[in-house]
Amino acid sequence: MSRYVDSAFLRIKSHSRFVLGGLILALVWASSIGAQEQPILRVEGRVTYVSPTEMLIALDSGGVLMLDLARIHQGEIRQIAQNDYVTVIGFIRRPSHRVIATSIHRASPWIPTTPSWAPPNP
Repeated sequence: MSRYVDSAFLRIKSHSRFVLGGLILALVWASSIGAQEQPILRVEGRVTYVSPTEMLIALDSGGVLMLDLARIHQGEIRQIAQNDYVTVIGFIRRPSHRVIATSIHRASPWIPTTPSWAPPNP
């Protein structure tokens, strides 16, 4: 048996070490990107549509926001009705820009939109 190793075998072995090192580096980098914290959102508004998986909220600022309710317990969702005023805490899922709700609190079943001293509409 020869004491010397073929140089082609050493090149393949060093090449595979280089590729393996690159893969490990890429995995570590990718996991650090995925582990970044998402900014927490807190929004308030009136519920215009609610289903077991989604909720549409008319914001106080004038816009509308569709929420993904996948992380909310179904018992909490059943307590929310259309036209309820709610406070929602969640985050934006990257890269899809979906808002994932993590907490929903009903502020009041009814908040007047006109002051009590205003004359009634005819």
